[in-house]
Amino acid sequence: MRIFETFKPNSELVKKYVSYYYLHITDDHNEKNEYTCYPHYNNTISFYRSHRFKYQQDHSILEFDIKSKPIQIYTPIRERPLKVTQTGAVYKIAIVFIPFGINQFLNGSSLLAFDSAFSFFGEEEIEQLFETVNIEKLVTLIDHLLIKKYAKVENLYIEKALDLLGDNVNDISIDLIAENKLGISRKHLNRLFRKYLNISPQKYRSIVRFRELMSNKLSSNSDQNLSDLSHQANYTDQSHFIKACKLLTDVTPARFFNDGKIIGNEDTFWKFHS
Repeated sequence: MRIFETFKPNSELVKKYVSYYYLHITDDHNEKNEYTCYPHYNNTISFYRSHRFKYQQDHSILEFDIKSKPIQIYTPIRERPLKVTQTGAVYKIAIVFIPFGINQFLNGSSLLAFDSAFSFFGEEEIEQLFETVNIEKLVTLIDHLLIKKYAKVENLYIEKALDLLGDNVNDISIDLIAENKLGISRKHLNRLFRKYLNISPQKYRSIVRFRELMSNKLSSNSDQNLSDLSHQANYTDQSHFIKACKLLTDVTPARFFNDGKIIGNEDTFWKFHS
């Protein structure tokens, strides 16, 4: 059996904070997959049924072990490529949150860095998740578990800043966003981003621009050249995008688009290693 499916929440409340879920299953105990996930402004909680886990710098290593208990892994907003090595069978469920989305389900606690030693759902709740591969039932269950954890967190500065930084039509500087649009100092805005998102506003916007251009290139605008796409994503010129791409992915745009592959029906874009 081999499954990789992405699916949306049904709950209108959860949709405000979760981009999508995905289910990844393979029952081949001899399989080994290595792939690279690229920088993204979303963050993820992954649940693995029976795996041993080790994290090295920018590298997650997971090995199937039938005797191991389920693990929960939090992956924050990424500004560097993350290599993943999976050995043996895989049973994984993931929740992909929009920026400031995961904060609504933490009951005031903070997740500031990559963390594999935390508990988001209880053991019985995780066992429930692993009891079905029926997508409809799984969506209903994850929605229900998230709603139980919902504890609204509001910060108007962060919320408005995310709207402004996500609007590629508006190429306003970070200083002007802070001082003119929000009425706070850039230093204060930086502190808020570090507190709630663990990233700077400038780096966040660079990832948003990169993902916007990437999405356009891979979808309906796939025939457009990089120069046109760079302009649409508010890069100064194509050379600006090439520099930004190499900074975020370690490779040129040509190699990035040639080597990567969309998995599922959302924006999961991985490079598989042979």
